[in-house]
Amino acid sequence: MSNKIQPTVVLAGGGHTHALFLKKLQQAKVPPAHFILVSASRYTPYSGMLPGVISGQYTAEQSHIDLESLAKQSKCTFIKATLSNVDTDANELVFENGDRLHYDILSINTGSTQSRVIEATDCISIKPIRPFLSWLNQPLPEQIKRNDRFNLFIIGAGAAGVEVAMALHHRFRCFPQLKVHIVTARGILAGHPVEVQKMAAEEIERKKIAIHNNFRVNAVKDNTLFSDQNESLHYDALILATPATPATWPSESQLATSPQGFIQVNPMLQSISHDNVFACGDIAELTHSRLAKSGVYAVRQAPALFRNINLMLEEKPLEPFCPQSRFLSLLSCAGDQAIASRGWFRARGRLVWLWKDWIDRRFMAQFPLPEPGSIKLNGTD
Repeated sequence: MSNKIQPTVVLAGGGHTHALFLKKLQQAKVPPAHFILVSASRYTPYSGMLPGVISGQYTAEQSHIDLESLAKQSKCTFIKATLSNVDTDANELVFENGDRLHYDILSINTGSTQSRVIEATDCISIKPIRPFLSWLNQPLPEQIKRNDRFNLFIIGAGAAGVEVAMALHHRFRCFPQLKVHIVTARGILAGHPVEVQKMAAEEIERKKIAIHNNFRVNAVKDNTLFSDQNESLHYDALILATPATPATWPSESQLATSPQGFIQVNPMLQSISHDNVFACGDIAELTHSRLAKSGVYAVRQAPALFRNINLMLEEKPLEPFCPQSRFLSLLSCAGDQAIASRGWFRARGRLVWLWKDWIDRRFMAQFPLPEPGSIKLNGTD
């Protein structure tokens, strides 16, 4: 970076890693550089609190970080724009409106969405969260009220699907006509410890949420799901909580991507095809270690990203990110219940929920939050 007095470092996306990166900018001395944060929205959600927002235990403002204020505190320029591609030959970001932005070093932390296992016009995804919350606030309650029986289906039984199902059950507990269903091809919390699967299944059964195991959806028509075994299920509302999938632009760029379209990075979180591009969080895939798409890893990557960008600015060798083999997993069961696991440790109940609530509030206390009422669920910020 000796060719420029003030190199430009662009942080594309307002995910957990970049939010913590900006916090570190306030706390540590860094080499001279112009830092820019680019985000499609001023407010970014914290994933750990979203089940609580869906259940009604937190407000939208309590669960979102004000990126513009955070950038200002960090002496970082904030640009509200939607990324559509990266021109690696020109070292420029390309935005939806056609504008371009030069970078010397780029870090991408734009997150993911749900994989579209089915094509249905009346199916709503939990990501992005704000349109989903808007739907929960108004259209859905009105639909439930107009029916004597209402079947609300969630496709996906990973942590997101299970938490959303229990959160929705809690949110609409005053509607006796509502029945929440989970549809899964692999079973509840596939890949999680068996004891955690059992605890979650017991919570789901206690709430009288229906589970449809071994149901691989391959078609949907006239409010009916069809499986590859010619089974069918009728729904009144359908929610997608399937595994993470990236936006289409990385695979359309010159950046090296996995077969699924995630940006491939080395242990230093660098793109394996472009040394001055980093990627982290859900959008990235480590070539040497396949990590789950989890906010825990995004948080853990922040110190490594901050250190390596500074080392690159100083023209020094970079250092590898070493992911934890074990980490604390906290699953919200809505109300005042949660499940905790780490290594051999397992626990559930109200104390676990209070523990999770304390951890989440402590994390958010680091950042500026939106003013009450400032997040418009059906509008833009």
